[in-house]
Amino acid sequence: MESSNDAVTAGPAAPGVSFVCPVYNKERYLAAVCAAMRGQEGGFDREFIFVDDGSNDRSVELLRDVTRDWPDTRIVVQANQGPSGSTNTGCDLARLSHIKLVGSDDLLAPFATDLLLRRIEETGVGAIYSIQRYYRDAAEIAYDRAAAYAEKPRVVADHLYQAMRHNFSGTTGTLFRRDAFMAAGGCDKRVFAEDFSLCLRICRHRPIAMLEAVTCWGPGEDPNRIMTGRKNQLLHDYNAALHYFLGDNPDLPARYGRLAFRRCAGRAWKWASREEGRGWFSRFWWLNAWSYAPLFCDCASATGETLKAFSLSRPIRAGYGAARGSGPSSGA
Repeated sequence: MESSNDAVTAGPAAPGVSFVCPVYNKERYLAAVCAAMRGQEGGFDREFIFVDDGSNDRSVELLRDVTRDWPDTRIVVQANQGPSGSTNTGCDLARLSHIKLVGSDDLLAPFATDLLLRRIEETGVGAIYSIQRYYRDAAEIAYDRAAAYAEKPRVVADHLYQAMRHNFSGTTGTLFRRDAFMAAGGCDKRVFAEDFSLCLRICRHRPIAMLEAVTCWGPGEDPNRIMTGRKNQLLHDYNAALHYFLGDNPDLPARYGRLAFRRCAGRAWKWASREEGRGWFSRFWWLNAWSYAPLFCDCASATGETLKAFSLSRPIRAGYGAARGSGPSSGA
C-alpha cells in the first residue's frame, strides 16, 4: 500500500509519459484496459500508476495479478475520494513529463499515446483532447490509424471561454503536460467528476488543442458510468466546476461570469422542467431568465443556486472535502 500528499507537487520531470488510472469497482473491465495500456506503441519512456479508490470488488487483486511483471508500476490503495481525489493522488506520483489519464473501463487505441504525444509537442499546448466513442458490443470497436494520423490539431482560440461554452472534458482521450497539470493545481476535489474542472484550471494557465481523431472507446451502457448512466450527477458537476472556478478566480473579466451563469442556469432549468416536472415560473425558470440580464449579480453565487436543481429527487455525490448538506453540494 502506498500513499501520497494531498497537494499536487511540482518538480523537474524526465521525458516520457506517466499513465495514471484511477480505479473504483472495475474488475469487469480491468484486464482489457491494462492490456491496451501495456500495448501502447512508441519509443517513449513510460510508467504506470493505478489508484484504487476504495473498491469493494476484486479490482486490487486483479491489478496486482495483471501487472506483476510490469516495470515502473505502482498500485496505490486509498479510502474512497471520488474521481477527482484519486486522479490527483495518481498525478502527484507522476515523474515523467506528460500525464496520460486512463479511465478504468476505457480502451486506448494502440497508437493513441504516440499520436497525442506528437501533436502536443507540435502545438506546444498544455493539454490536447481527442475523440472518445462508446460501444454496446465490443465488436463495434474499430480504429482508423491512417485517418487519425492525418488529422491536424486545432489550437483553441479564446480557450477558457470556449471551454466554458462547450464543456470541454474527458480523460482517456487526453494528454497533459505534467507542468501544466501542476500549475493548474490538478482537479478540483470539491467536484466529484474530475475532467471538466481540470480543463477549466488548465485553460486558466495554458492553451489547449483539439484533435478530431478517435483514440479510445468506453462502455456505453454501464449504469455506474457518470457520462452514460448518471446524467444528473454529470450536469451537476458541470455546474459545480464552474461555480467553484468563478469563486476561485474573482479577477476574471465579467464576460466569463456571465457566460458561466447562463450555461449553468440553462442546464438547471432544462433538467428541472424535463426531468422533475418543475413548471414555468419556478425558481429555476427565474434563474434562467435572470442569466440573460444578470444585473447586480454575483455570478459565482448565482451558479451555486443552480446546483439544487439536480438533487430534487435523485442523490448527488459531493466531491471529497466539499461541505455536505448545504450550499453547492446539497443533496450529496
